[in-house]
Amino acid sequence: MDLINFVSEDQETLLIITADHETGGLKILKQKNGSAVIQWGTGSHTGEPVGVYAYGPGAELFNGMMDNTEIHHKILEAIGYTNLNDANCDL
Repeated sequence: MDLINFVSEDQETLLIITADHETGGLKILKQKNGSAVIQWGTGSHTGEPVGVYAYGPGAELFNGMMDNTEIHHKILEAIGYTNLNDANCDL
């Protein structure tokens, strides 16, 4: 909880906890010789939303589940940069 305390005291730090993608499709098929047979239903990333949790200034831009490609845009918005067409952004 030291990180939460730091963010609370600093008031200029946004803490974001998320995944970069979702793989989905965890399957527990049956037990074999007392061991579970576990497989992924997909061979790659899925288009499913990922969980994202944020604390600090700008946290209101994030919600519990988001498209993982949207998180990048929300981070830029949180730091005050909204011109995504400018490849030479000056942060």
